[in-house]
Amino acid sequence: MILGLGIDFLETSRVERELAQGEWLLEDGIFTPEEILYCSSTDQPARRFAACFAAKEAALKALGIRVTDLAMFREVEVGPGAGSGKEIMFRQRPKTESERLGVRRIRLAIAQNANHTGATVILED
Repeated sequence: MILGLGIDFLETSRVERELAQGEWLLEDGIFTPEEILYCSSTDQPARRFAACFAAKEAALKALGIRVTDLAMFREVEVGPGAGSGKEIMFRQRPKTESERLGVRRIRLAIAQNANHTGATVILED
């Protein structure tokens, strides 16, 4: 049974602008050190950061959590999944909420083109 559904969509150019200002790479930013390392290790880091951000945002929406501080984004981590896919891990507040809801499976889909990134997260029992 589906317990939650979250979708996020953003323009890659927005991420490029914010990366140029260093806003997403600060220690108090929204990415974990592992995510920063992974996203920065390509010739198109904005696309990876966009995918990671969209996945985090979609996951929080699926949980029904209102973001009250930037640290909440670091409590949702996007990492390597099966094959070439990605998976989401919840920590702290999102983990507590997912346990309360009875989430046993998290499905993540990310779609990108040159200009846009979208992510969908489905939470299942």
